[in-house]
Parts: sequence; C-alpha cells; structure tokens
Amino acid sequence: MRQLINALLKYKNTLLYLGLLIISLIFLNHRSFYHQSIFSRTGLALTSKFNMAVQNVSSYLDLAYTNEKLINENVKLKALELMNCTEQTPKDRTIDSFPFKVLGARIIKNSYNLARNYLIIDQGYKDGIETEMGVISSDGVVGIVNQVTAEFSSVISILHRDLKINAGFKKNGAYGSLSWQGKHPKRMKLNDVSTLNPVMVGDTIVTGGMSDYFPYGIPIGKVFSFQKPELEGYYDIDIELFSNLTQKDFVYILKNIKKDQLNQLKNESR
Repeated sequence: MRQLINALLKYKNTLLYLGLLIISLIFLNHRSFYHQSIFSRTGLALTSKFNMAVQNVSSYLDLAYTNEKLINENVKLKALELMNCTEQTPKDRTIDSFPFKVLGARIIKNSYNLARNYLIIDQGYKDGIETEMGVISSDGVVGIVNQVTAEFSSVISILHRDLKINAGFKKNGAYGSLSWQGKHPKRMKLNDVSTLNPVMVGDTIVTGGMSDYFPYGIPIGKVFSFQKPELEGYYDIDIELFSNLTQKDFVYILKNIKKDQLNQLKNESR
C-alpha cells in the first residue's frame, strides 16, 4: 500500500497532465461552450479531489511514521531514565548492559473502579511481550502482564486487591509489601516495615528490586500517613501514588533479560 501511494506521489504531475489532456480533447469534440464549461469544472473538481486524497493519505502515512519514531525515542529515553534512577547503578553502565529491555504500548482498556482492576494494551507476543513482565508509566508503577495473545496483552493493575509488589524507602532501603485496599485509586498500603526503621510523612517509596518484574529504584509514591504500634512490630503506612492510573494512555513494559538465569538459581536452591 505504501509503495502504491509513493508511486502515485512520484508520478502525480504526469497523471494530472494526462487527465487534463483527455479533458482538453473532449473539449475539442464539443462545439457547445456550455458543455465545455461543464467538462472544465468537472475535470477541475476530479483532479482537485484526487490530489487532495493523495495528499491526505501521504500525510497520514507520514504522521504514522513520525508517531512510531517518537514512540521509539521515548522508549530509549525511558531506558536511560531507569538506568540512572538508582544510586545502585554504576555511572559507566550503558543501555546494552542494563538488565531490562524497555518496550512501549498504548492502553486500549483501563479499569480502576473495581476491586480487581486490569488493563489491556495493544502489544502481544508478536511484539516481544511475555507474561510476568513489569509495566510502568512515565511517573510510576502500573502493574504486571498476566495474559498475552498475538497482538494484545492483559495487565493486572496495581489497583488489584490480590497483587502485592515489593517496595521500600529510598532513604534507607527498608522494604515491605505494597498492596491496594480497594478504595482510593491513589492510596495504597505498605505492610511489613519494621518499627526499627525511622519513618516520616513525605518519605519517597520506590520499587525494592527483589523481584523479577522491576529494577530497584522506580518511584512509586510517598508516605501519606502512618501509625506506629505501642510495642515493637510493624508500621501501618498509607502511601500516596505519584501516578494517576485513571488518566493513562501509554505504558512501558519491562523485559528482564536475565530472568532465565535468576529462575535457574531459584530452582537449584530449592
């Protein structure tokens, strides 16, 4: 289709000339000025519509190409951002050595008002998507891929009561389990954080890096409020997400390149 359009664009002047030549020959065979006028207006309208159609198709293809190019550039920039978002990353590390490959996708369905929410994205296994890949946005964690077809994938949202994500404090590395209580779409609970660790309102929470889904250091949210028990134990911590999952249209999927090696070690240690 693209080749056909390119050919039409390349020879559009020749085609226009031939069209006008045919119309001119018709004029010579008609003595009536009235008929000549009708043919002239008709020819002009047809050639104008033809040129407009060719230009519209060409503009559409150029726009699609530009959008695809911008998406690829955004994916590369996101990979660089992820690589540099943690102090654990050596300064001389390159994208090629980063253990996660970044892929882009558009959201075509997104629920956020249920107890167990999910998303559908427009990329599938033909595009390199696999189950158990982490999904993030420009400003936080979105969820984990759980089902894949050839062209689409389903993602369990972090706004899902059965999903728990390893997360911790950026300032000291203390970590726990992040989960949603099924209420506010920007509020979550961080459980299992020992009271031996100091906590303050406003502390930044990031991915803990102790799973195959996400690297360490992706910003998730901040401490909104917390309660400390009278005896030693664990905090009750409320987290406010940085990301507004009710207003998302594009996400990044993270492919852990070293996942097979990690799984091999896990299986051998059992």
